[in-house]
Amino acid sequence: MSYQKILVGIDGSKQSEMALAKAVDIAKMNNATLYLISVINGERYPTTSPSGFGFVDKSIYDSAVQTMNKRLAEEKQKAEKAGVKEVHTDVEIGNAKVELAEKFPKDNGIDLIVIGATGLNAIGRLIVGSTAAYTVRVAPCDVMVVKTDLDNKKLAIKESSYPEI
Repeated sequence: MSYQKILVGIDGSKQSEMALAKAVDIAKMNNATLYLISVINGERYPTTSPSGFGFVDKSIYDSAVQTMNKRLAEEKQKAEKAGVKEVHTDVEIGNAKVELAEKFPKDNGIDLIVIGATGLNAIGRLIVGSTAAYTVRVAPCDVMVVKTDLDNKKLAIKESSYPEI
């Protein structure tokens, strides 16, 4: 099987970094396009509706969007330097599970999703299950769940350089 459009969920966790490293290798082997996406949880705050009766303006997310755009630009550079010819980045506001597993893959014809086994949101995982498990269940394409680094060694990482957004 040859993959042409590979999506990687980036949340700043060590697991997502390991997923990206493996996705870069797969993209190079297949001469595939790599899509890096970060989803900022937009469910926490209701946003302003067109009628103006909402609670929060979307500008509340500006700082987080800027942080993740910068991070994705850095990751894009690394992937291109490693030999991936085409890399796209996107930061979305919404439900990470829905955006990563359903909306983005369908809208962009993704044929492989590479995702870390765990991410930053431990509370959400306890309440509703992990993004990885959800993605495996509902994605319209193949899903690779990454638990190890490029040497197939599992890392015990409990913190990230990025705050949960």
